[in-house]
Amino acid sequence: MYKKLLAIPVTAVFLLLAACGANGPGGQAAGDPAAKPTRSIQYLGNTYKIPARTKQIAFVESRSSFEDALLTGIPPFAATVEKSGAFPQEYAAITQNTQKLPADIADHVGDLAALGPDTILTSDKTSGEKRSKLESAASVIPISSNGAHWEDNLRLLAEVRGKDANVDAIVSKVRTNTEKTRDKLAPLKDKIVLTAWFHEGAFLVYPKNERYNYLLYTDLGLATPSVVEQAKEPVPLSLAELAQADPDYLFVMVDKSSDPDAAKSFEQLKQQPEWSNLRVVQSGQVYENAVNPGLAGGTAYSNQSFLNALSARLLK
Repeated sequence: MYKKLLAIPVTAVFLLLAACGANGPGGQAAGDPAAKPTRSIQYLGNTYKIPARTKQIAFVESRSSFEDALLTGIPPFAATVEKSGAFPQEYAAITQNTQKLPADIADHVGDLAALGPDTILTSDKTSGEKRSKLESAASVIPISSNGAHWEDNLRLLAEVRGKDANVDAIVSKVRTNTEKTRDKLAPLKDKIVLTAWFHEGAFLVYPKNERYNYLLYTDLGLATPSVVEQAKEPVPLSLAELAQADPDYLFVMVDKSSDPDAAKSFEQLKQQPEWSNLRVVQSGQVYENAVNPGLAGGTAYSNQSFLNALSARLLK
């Protein structure tokens, strides 16, 4: 069923079977991290054991890891694809030689184990059940979706790979740009800046520490909208609820990769009187796809992109 996505050379299969036979009954699977010398790494207060030499890093449901890979130059050897069966176009530069994995690879973890991953990076949003399945293929590290941890995530990828990826210079650049933007935005600190993802006819607003919200409301010190403050998970907003939130600036992400009909639906919504009556629309402070809508948000790469967007639009 997954032969096209998980194409393994026949010779590799024979070698794999031979290795399993050498272990004899009860021998460890190729993807079992205990079959290799290991080392321990620390990440967000937890200790993870990974192979002493890690080359084959797989991304499973970890979109933010693609962006860290862009900056560090550490591409995944395998990664889960979008619903379209392809990788997000935003990450084409580091996925040219990446093995495609189906989105439901956790249910076919034997296929993943056959590829021989050293370490799997997944998301902290991935269910515990899926993580347990993935752990039968390799060491698994859940990557934080909290925007406060963008630097930790960047350093983790470099440490897992064991590569000097010039992370200090990357971090320094992002922090310097953040501080400069914060100073310039000081006159707007009481204005309400809201980011929302238009998906299936509604505006999705994320919790305070997710997507670009940590950057906006903690790093840049802007006022936190009450709808963001109260959100414990992504919250859909109707036009009436958006009017109640009453932002001074609205950044809307219309991502066709996750919702093919999003652009058409948004254009139809903009024809409604309720949209035209929004104060932020009347003031001309709505910015559609000011950054690539497919970016994860809350990573070093996303944050730098959003800082540039803020400067171009709010600091005219």
